[in-house]
Order: sequence, then structure tokens, then C-alpha cells
Amino acid sequence: MTARVVICCGSGGVGKTTVSAALALRFAREGHKVAVLTIDPARRLADSLGIGALTNTPRQVPLDTVDCEIRGSVDAIMLDAKTTFDDLVHKWSPDASTAERVLENRYYQAASARLGGSHEYMAMERLLQLTTDGDYDVVVLDTPPTRHALDFLRAPDRMAGLMDQGVLRWLIMPTTRGGWRALEFGSEAVARVLKRLIGRTVIGEIAEFFDAFRALSDRMRDRSVEVRALLRSPQTRFLLVTSPAHTARSEALFFLDVLQEEQMPFGGFLINRAIPAPVHPASALANDLEAARDHLPTEQREKLQEALTAAHRHRSERAAVHQAAIGELQAAGPEGAACWVIPEQPDDLHDLAGLISLAPYLPATVWRTD
Repeated sequence: MTARVVICCGSGGVGKTTVSAALALRFAREGHKVAVLTIDPARRLADSLGIGALTNTPRQVPLDTVDCEIRGSVDAIMLDAKTTFDDLVHKWSPDASTAERVLENRYYQAASARLGGSHEYMAMERLLQLTTDGDYDVVVLDTPPTRHALDFLRAPDRMAGLMDQGVLRWLIMPTTRGGWRALEFGSEAVARVLKRLIGRTVIGEIAEFFDAFRALSDRMRDRSVEVRALLRSPQTRFLLVTSPAHTARSEALFFLDVLQEEQMPFGGFLINRAIPAPVHPASALANDLEAARDHLPTEQREKLQEALTAAHRHRSERAAVHQAAIGELQAAGPEGAACWVIPEQPDDLHDLAGLISLAPYLPATVWRTD
């Protein structure tokens, strides 16, 4: 079974992780088995769910503690890129000895922890694992802020391209006389100079790394191609989490342009922290104060009425500004794009009950069947 995928993207500070956690719970209420994965190093998902530290291993969210019916389940995961890389080495190596050669090589240890792009490469691999392992119906992905999320989107193409590059394939070709293939191809003089500069032992370790890595390269390329297809498939939807603030809306539209350029499926806008218009008209406040005239001195009642009227007017004005911003965002998006508006909450949400309370403002599904 291949799971459906929801990828939440957007700028920092718009509540993307909170919305991702709330969406996972929303889908679980519909009876789905859900995994929510964060690849944002900021570690906010555990705080949002109120369940303590998360790791690369799925941790079940204790839904039996909430006072509502949830027919499905939610597992939460936080990407550990190094652990994911190590697991791949074990999984893809032809035998245990090859795996140990790679894992114990100090150049692998440095590359797996600090190689530029390794976090994004392992994020795409972890997403693919959760999507294809058959344990889940839906995978919700919480991404870093927009600019870093773009690195994730482009990681499959970069990895596939890297594995196709002639120079890398040349480096990982098997040797014929021992040593590093690149050195064998060059002149003996070049080999002697390099060995003198960085040492024969170091050359041997680098050769060992590339020779062992040869067993993994084709699998990494194939997996990159699979992720590239997954990100563009009908089972995937990108949701742009934003707010009425100008900067957040600009980031969302920038990301939307990228999605359209890359032909990735857009599922709609999730506009968080919108201020709704006051429920009651200002006249109702005046009527309430008039009813309390016997309990308040006239001067206090007038001051209170003035303050309440000003607060009502201020909130109405802010609500109108937010509504106009939402309209501008919808108009700038593709025709017919879905839009869900989440009103500003009185408090930060750091428990399951709070997250579940957002359900009326979230989609039960983002995959249209019509």
C-alpha cells in the first residue's frame, strides 16, 4: 500500500508545525493511520503534540487521552539524518562486511553528518520509506521555512544528477591494482605528489570509502528518481501555510510559483491566525451596559462603554484588513484553489485537545475525487 502525502510548506512563524500536527489528528479522526514527520531541525513538533522528545523511530501519539472519538492513529517522527543514512548503508550493502567498511570509514562518518545537502537527501528517503512501507494511509510532512524547504524539493534532482555525473562514476569504479581509481588513471608523478601531500594512509581511506560507496550509488539514484515521481504524483498535495501578514503571503506566492514551475500538485492555502470580525455588533455592547446601569455609576459606565466601543472598532478594522489580505491571496492563486482559514487562537496550542479544536477549520481530505 502506498500512502497519500500532504506536505506543509510556508515561511517561518506562521504556525506550520502546529497546523501539520492538527492536520494529522484531523485525518486520524476520519479513521486513517497517519504519520506526521518533521524535517525541520527546530524540534517544534514534539512541543505541539505535547508528547516529549521525538526520534527517527515512529512514536505513537496517545489519542486515548483526549475526550473525543478518533478512529485512526497518529505516529510522530523527527528526522535524524545520520541514523537514516546509517540504516541505508545496512539495508543496501551487499553484505555485512561491506556495511561495516562504510560505517567505520571516517570519510563516510564526516560525509553522513556534515555533507552539504545530506539532511535534505535523508529527508526525502525517510518520506519515501514512510509512504511505501505499508504502515500508513497518510503521511503529513512538516517542512522548514520556505527557502530551506526548496532544498528538500530539489534534493531528488540533485541526488539523481550527482549519481549520473561521470566524475563520480569514475571515482567509484573498481580498482585494478589497488589504490584509488582516480590516481591510477593519472600519472605516477601526480600520484606521488598527492600521496606526499596528504599521505598514503589517507589515500587508502579515501579509496576504501569510494570503493564501498560504489555498492550504494545506484540505489541512491533509483530512490531519488522514486521521490521525484512521488512529489509530482496525484497522491501528493502541497499545502501552503501562511497568514494574513504581507511577508508571509509573499513567501506563499513565491513558493506557489515554484510548485507550478516544478509541476508539483498544489492542494490549497491554509491561512492561519486570521482575526475574525466581532460576533456581536457594537450596539449589543451598549445594550448590555444599559442593562447594568443600576449596578454601575454613570461615569464608570460611560468610560467602560467608550473603551468597549474603541476595542470593538479596532477589532473590526483589523478583521477587515485580514479579510482583504485573504481575498488578495486567493485572487493571486490559481482559479478555484481551495482555501481554509484558521482564526487566531487565544492561547498557543501545546496539547492534543487544543490541536483537535482546530478540526472545524481544516480539510478532512485534500484529494479531490471528482
